Formats: sequence, C-alpha cells, structure tokens
Amino acid sequence: MHLGAYNAHIDHLTSEWRRLMDKNGFDAAAIYAGQNQTFFGDDQEPPFHAYGHFLRWVPQSDCEHAVVVVRMDEQPVLLWHTPSDYWYLPSDAPDFAKDAFDVQTFADLGELRRSLDQLIHTCSNVAHVGKTLASTSPTANSSRNDRLVRQLDYQRAYKTEFEQLCMKDATALGVLGHQAAARAFSEGESEYQIHHAFLRASSQHEAELPYPSIVAMNTHAATLHYQKYDREPAPEICSLLIDAGAKSHCYHSDITRTYAANGNEEFAELIDAVDHAQRGIIEVITIGKSYLDLHEEMSQKISEILTSLRFLTCSPATAYESMLVDAFFPHGLGHLLGLQTHDVGGRIVEESGREVPPHNRYESLRLLRSIEPNMIFTIEPGIYFIPSLLDQWRGHQDVNWTKVDRFTKYGGVRVEDNVFVSPDGPVNLTRNAFSDASVGA
Repeated sequence: MHLGAYNAHIDHLTSEWRRLMDKNGFDAAAIYAGQNQTFFGDDQEPPFHAYGHFLRWVPQSDCEHAVVVVRMDEQPVLLWHTPSDYWYLPSDAPDFAKDAFDVQTFADLGELRRSLDQLIHTCSNVAHVGKTLASTSPTANSSRNDRLVRQLDYQRAYKTEFEQLCMKDATALGVLGHQAAARAFSEGESEYQIHHAFLRASSQHEAELPYPSIVAMNTHAATLHYQKYDREPAPEICSLLIDAGAKSHCYHSDITRTYAANGNEEFAELIDAVDHAQRGIIEVITIGKSYLDLHEEMSQKISEILTSLRFLTCSPATAYESMLVDAFFPHGLGHLLGLQTHDVGGRIVEESGREVPPHNRYESLRLLRSIEPNMIFTIEPGIYFIPSLLDQWRGHQDVNWTKVDRFTKYGGVRVEDNVFVSPDGPVNLTRNAFSDASVGA
C-alpha cells in the first residue's frame, strides 16, 4: 500500500468533493459501497463488485454495506460492517483508512443504518451517491444529485499519484500473467490451461479479475469478448489472442497480446503491422488532442495495413471513406481505465456534467474527450476476420476475398496497452512493465 500517496489522495478527494458539493448546493454526501444480490431463484451470490465512487475513497473489495460520509468541515466518516458470522469470514475496516477517516465499525447492520441516519440528519442537503442505506433519501434534490454524480464521473478520469501507482502495480501483475500465458501457448496448451497459467502467474483467482479473461485461439479471436475456454487444444493451432488484466487495490489493468503459432509467418506479419501502428499512434498522443481524432487516425493506419498487405485492393483513402475498414476494425480505439475496466466519464466532455451521445460512425467508441494530463486510457487497435461483418461486403470488388478467407482461421489481431498521460507526454505503462520483467513486449 502506498500509504503516503493514499493520504494525499484522500486530501485531494475531500477538497474535490467539497467543491462540487458546494457548487450543487449540498452540505454532505453519503457514498455507498453497495450490497450483493442473489442469483434469480437462488441463495447464492455472484462475486461482490463495490461501487466505483466508494472504492475511490476506500480501495478494498470486501466492503459490502460500508458507507463514507463527507461533510463540509469535518473529517470524513467511514461506517464499516463487520458482522459476527461463522458462515463467511467477515472483513475488518482497513488499517490504511484509520488516519484518513473517523472509522466506526458495526456488527449489526441496523446499528450502522441508525448511525448513518444520525450523521446525515444533522445536515440540510445530502447527496446520495450509490444505492442508499439511509432510512430516507429525499427526492427533491434528485436532479442536482444526478448532476453531481456526472461531475464526479468526469473527475475520475484524472488520476492522483496514488491511483497512478496502483495502476502501475496492476499492469505489472498483468504482465506477469501474460508472460506465463505466452509460454503456455508456445508449449501447446489449451485455452483453459493458458487461462490458468495467467491466473497463477498474476496471483489472482477468478473473482478477483478486473474482467473475465479473453483467451481465444484460432477463429475464437473473431469474437471480441470470447467467453469460453476449450479444455483441449485445437487439432491445428494457428493463433492466440489473450485479453487479460489484473487489479491492485481495486484499480485495473487491461492488456491484450496476439501470437502466431510456429509456421504461420503470414499472420505474424499482420501482428507486427498492427503492433507497429499501435506504437505509432501512442507516439502522437498530445495534450489537447481529441481522442476521437486519435481513433480516426488509427482507422486510417488500419486502412493502410489492409491495403499494403493486399487484403484490400483499393487505396487507403477509399477503404477509410467507404467505411470498408470498419468491417475489419469494428470497435473503438480504447477507453478510460481505473476502478472499472471501461471507466466512467468517457463521454462526459465538460466538468458541468454535459454528456454527448455516441459518435454516429464509431458507436462503440467509449472515449470522446480531449486528452489531458493525468488521464489513463487504453490504446487497443485490431484487425479481425469476422464472418458476420465481412458477409455484408461479400463480393465487393475492393476485397481480396482469397486472402481474407484464408485468414479467417486466425480470427484476428489486437494489441492493447495502458497509457498514462504525463505533462511531458504519454507513458506506456504496459511496455514499461514488459521491459521491467525482461521479456519482449
């Protein structure tokens, strides 16, 4: 735990929240971790995922029912539920929070609720951020409450030093997993075995993952969020796409690498081309530039790859302007990263909380903001051979169908890094972590 940076982080959050609370007419805010729900018709629960705005204050995952109360002139209060339970091991309030908060622990959830009510009833206008545990939640302030949450979502794009350190650590753990996954693939292991190699090396179990790992061999890589793991290796192993990350103090990393099996040099050439283009687009990241412009530049680079490698017989400009390139690169270039893999605020373009709709051409692009210092986002271009998308262009004269059809067995390529925007320019957390681990990126 980076304790000094954490305490400075809490000071920053306290100042930031109070400023926005005052701007919206609130003198207090209650921030809820949330509570789990059982599966439909069952008595079991999925792994608990706490609300991101709570985790920004208290980055500990086993925090069900906990509440942070922020007031204008007093130390933030942390209400923590530690039940007396012999079915499950209860969690204690984290030691790292004891200097930053007035920590109050409760064995009985009803007592926690009553203490919460007493705290917020001394205030005149309380914002409720998350699913409330309070006995009453006034609706008169609902529009101001929603506006405050949008403004807080906007601010989450800017990472404090503590958050940067956590995400650097998460990236390093993810890289250890990717190292092991690459070795397992080279040894002929199955998707299932590669997945477990990643888990072991990154010291995670399934419930701790920031998102379900994508371990896709051959044609499976053409399913962007492929979710199944074959237990046995395919009769012919052509390729592997692995999109997998790790967490550190609840902050996420998100990393993708693609590999060609021995003897598949033509696919290796495509991987190298995408990798080179991905590195190139990171080099032109500049403060003030629109992320949308970055995506469009990447689409043009993908058009150049498709034409230079003779998947398309038209010019790069025609491939881009006709939107033919979109059939091969159907998703956004990347997204904000933090306490969620697809972190909030990517389409909130002003501190006021103004949100813009998805782009009319790039509907899946989650980040439409200008690039600013202290942002962390992914850069993840790809080229895929997805039958359902390609069939819409079937017979088009500008497509080299012989080559395209030959590449369908590989599924596709994606290369994804986590990038921090420093005042001096982009810092590639992922490539740096691979370099520190003394392996090829």
